[in-house]
Amino acid sequence: MQHRVGNMPEIENPAPGSAAQIEPELLTKAEAAQLLGVSIRSVDNMMRQRRISFVKLTAKMVRFPRREILQHIREHLTVHALGSEGR
Repeated sequence: MQHRVGNMPEIENPAPGSAAQIEPELLTKAEAAQLLGVSIRSVDNMMRQRRISFVKLTAKMVRFPRREILQHIREHLTVHALGSEGR
């Protein structure tokens, strides 16, 4: 399906679940936790320790910039090969 807005060129909506689907720029706490591979409690701890960036929208609502979460993963992820302990 295509849409035209004013003088803007037509843009095609990607199919749901397709690789071309646009990812949100700001993540919820649950989405950030899933991307980081940690619990929501760990995300709370990381926020308190200022280890990850976040945006406070209201007193109870925070969001996490996807780009900065991915950067945190690149900088802090350590991959250990199986069977390499003690070598």
